[in-house]
Amino acid sequence: MGILKKKITEKDVVNYLSENSDFFINNPQALEALEIKHDSGDAESLIERQVALIKEKSNKTVSQLKELLSNAHLNEALFIKVKDLVKIILNSHQLEDLSSSTENFFLNEFETDACKVIFFTQEDLFKIEPKRIILPEIATQIFSNILREKEIFLGELNNELSNIVFGAKAEIQEGAICKIRSEKVAGILALGTQKEGKYSKDKDTLFLSFVLDVLSYQIDKIIENKN
Repeated sequence: MGILKKKITEKDVVNYLSENSDFFINNPQALEALEIKHDSGDAESLIERQVALIKEKSNKTVSQLKELLSNAHLNEALFIKVKDLVKIILNSHQLEDLSSSTENFFLNEFETDACKVIFFTQEDLFKIEPKRIILPEIATQIFSNILREKEIFLGELNNELSNIVFGAKAEIQEGAICKIRSEKVAGILALGTQKEGKYSKDKDTLFLSFVLDVLSYQIDKIIENKN
């Protein structure tokens, strides 16, 4: 009666070597006999292959570290700008001053091609320039679709929406349409760019969400103080 031998698989070898890490120390002749084929077909020793892998991992780690440091620098610069913007917002005591100061900051410091603060209200309710007012019934028709699911819309803007918000001469392609979270008046903070990718759908909105909170808080505070 013959003895049935179990076929040794690659997994078995891997498991054995993992459980016996000193195998090649105890059996150096096996290590010397090993060769690894490159994609090019050339052979190299196991030690050469290990050195190559360590170098590859080292280069990857250095690359990741450089990216991390670069992101940290960018985040620090962004934090400083946000801090300055918050100061400007909280030091504004009129809706018109608040709106124009916010717009100018985005244009100058964040290099956006267009920025508009627009309120959905009747013209005689607040001391706001007519250019930044859209009647509520008209605003509902224009913005209800893009702001139905999210308070911040990012992405490509059709010509009609772009022209209404920024004007035809601005030639805005992408935008961030942000719903103001005021309890006193409805409105939007709108950012626009002529370049693709600046306000694409995959961009993070954490920064914009924070600015919206501060802006909305100050809007309500200004209106309360005037009443």
